[in-house]
Amino acid sequence: MRTLGQLNAKTNQFLIMKKHFLLGLCALLLGSSAAFAQFGGFRQQPITNGMKDTYKDYFMIGVAVNNRNVTDPDQMALIKREFNSITAENAMKPQPTEPEKGVFNWEEADRIANFCRENGIKLRGHTLMWHSQVGRWMYMDDKGNLLPKEEFYANMKHHIQAVVNRYKDVVYAWDVVNEAVQDSPVRNGQSPMRQSPMFQIAGEEFIYKAFEYAHEADPNALLFYNDYNDSEPGKSQRIFELVQRMKAAGVPIDGIGMQGHYNIYSPTAEEIDAAITKYASIVKHIHITELDIRVNTEQGGQLNFSRGQGVPVASWQNTLQTDQYANLFKVLRKHKDVIDCVTFWNLSDRDSWLGAANSPLLFDSNYRPKQAYNVVKNFDPAQDNAVVREDFRPSELNQPGQQYPMVNSQGYARFRVDAPKAQSVIVSLGLGGSGGTVLHKDADGYWVGTTSGPMDEGFHYYHLTIDGGVVNDPGTHNYFGSCRWESGIEIPAHDRAFYEERDVPHGTVQEVRFWSKSQNKLLRAFVYVPPTYDNAKKKQKFPVLYLQHGWGENEYAWFNQGRANLIMDNLIAEGKIEPFLVVTTYGMINDVPMGHMNDYTAEDFETVLCDELVPYIESHYKARTDKFGRAMAGLSMGGYETTIITLRRPEMFGYYGLLSGGSYSPKDIKDPNQVKGIFIGCGSKENGDAVTKSAADLRAAGINAQSYVSEGTAHEFLTWRRILREMAPTLFK
Repeated sequence: MRTLGQLNAKTNQFLIMKKHFLLGLCALLLGSSAAFAQFGGFRQQPITNGMKDTYKDYFMIGVAVNNRNVTDPDQMALIKREFNSITAENAMKPQPTEPEKGVFNWEEADRIANFCRENGIKLRGHTLMWHSQVGRWMYMDDKGNLLPKEEFYANMKHHIQAVVNRYKDVVYAWDVVNEAVQDSPVRNGQSPMRQSPMFQIAGEEFIYKAFEYAHEADPNALLFYNDYNDSEPGKSQRIFELVQRMKAAGVPIDGIGMQGHYNIYSPTAEEIDAAITKYASIVKHIHITELDIRVNTEQGGQLNFSRGQGVPVASWQNTLQTDQYANLFKVLRKHKDVIDCVTFWNLSDRDSWLGAANSPLLFDSNYRPKQAYNVVKNFDPAQDNAVVREDFRPSELNQPGQQYPMVNSQGYARFRVDAPKAQSVIVSLGLGGSGGTVLHKDADGYWVGTTSGPMDEGFHYYHLTIDGGVVNDPGTHNYFGSCRWESGIEIPAHDRAFYEERDVPHGTVQEVRFWSKSQNKLLRAFVYVPPTYDNAKKKQKFPVLYLQHGWGENEYAWFNQGRANLIMDNLIAEGKIEPFLVVTTYGMINDVPMGHMNDYTAEDFETVLCDELVPYIESHYKARTDKFGRAMAGLSMGGYETTIITLRRPEMFGYYGLLSGGSYSPKDIKDPNQVKGIFIGCGSKENGDAVTKSAADLRAAGINAQSYVSEGTAHEFLTWRRILREMAPTLFK
């Protein structure tokens, strides 16, 4: 009987081991851009610079601010890190600056202007003339009658020049006239211009006059016409024609402001590209002036928008938003010769005129960056001009007769889905935390799309999200991962010969059922039996590798998506290893919610493995029964189980292997003679330095340890296939 002191000592040792393993696993994962692929999460990189820095060779990055933003220290710091242009959201509009004729209110506008002056940030002026947020005194008398044109012009000139003159030392550009063009549809015979009181008084000429007055006050400022629904084909043509007429009349207009109040469904990148191309033919300066992308179906200047209170934004909506932002900025970067500045309309969702629940901006209500922030900021310039080879072929994992998904020689994946009534289709496979690949309807009504860049070589899980519902792709076979059946795709690897089917002797993978007394039920295991097994001498005993899966997978993962049996067959055929058995069983890790991994002790699984499965294998197969005839290894969370079980039960296993599963330290190994070999591996996109150092530290302590880093891979099955290939020859020596 163990004493209480002995039990406490064992508990303390386990807690130390668990802390060490979790720190090691975190170190591995933190080194990987796709580190949480198996776990379904996304890691935010530490932010050391802002968007203004990554776009310094493209255009300025601006933000519309309110007075709270420029007085709160944390928000001020965020502004200074991320932006190099500022717009006063409301403080410089006609009514806030001159609520009554001749009565000016400069307090809020001055505060924002002074913030810019003190911090060396450029200021965009918004807006000098608008049909909304303007005092009626500007265009109407006390009796409600529209003013004569001359009086209206006098009011307008006095207002514009007072505002421009006050801020001309810090304002570099003005939205002179806002939203004067009619929305679509415009019927035959209907004016293309908004029938505002200003237009009713003076027609289109009031726009010309506003620009003249602004230019008189500050000849150095860039002057813009600003409007929404700027890429809708009909309205963009009307905006174009207005500016064309202004240029012909000699109006001092420098640019067009595209507000950019978009949504997650529209406009398309092609529509935005076409509008910019059109505008660039008549002006030298284009600004995106009021950018936000809301998660409902409305856009532009609609005032009856859905603010979405109480409706949480789903992850698939975030993916649509991320994709829309990514596509938009790719177009904007393409037009950097004419795009001078891109301004987000508010600092965070908390500030947005659309309501926080519509999640329209790159920073949430707590001023934390979202997934969309990362794709906007951390773009890959090479991908902007990448040429995708059209040599796509069906994936080798497709169902018989299915053409999609496809892969090409560069590693891109292409998808095609038949969902005629859907509003959105997303493939979970994507790059760099973008959330997946958003498909778009083609001319035939199918949803099609290609990954934004080449995928890592090897096997990948994925699924479809159709209007928020998760389904598998009917084109592929299914694979158990993420605690559910997933679709699978294989990106052919340049070194795939080691796990391919070859004309060599093949072993068998046998499914066995063994009784678990501790669980009071039959459990399942799979046993790889090498091709030499039946012809072996009667007394020959085979070593056994007990190989564990990761979180979300099951006991068949290693022989299905892992192809461990084919790897073993090929190694044996090449004479690189002596034959041994490989046994896999369910590690019970999926029963633990991801948020509660600190509570997982693996004690139940330890009993199943060591006290029930090992005896079963050794009584039913020609298996060695000594510890140096047994090895235990596991990938990811299976590595966690390997670590704690091998250290708690040193009498059971003589070889240890961790595949993207943390590390051992010299202090973990109480007696160097307890283990003959330790193998530690991971992908180069994880944290190869940590793996290499761990093995070096073990060797320095007199422990036989080797490491391997899989080049070009992350936390994924090609990493683990390669590690198995490298580890297997080191076992049972």
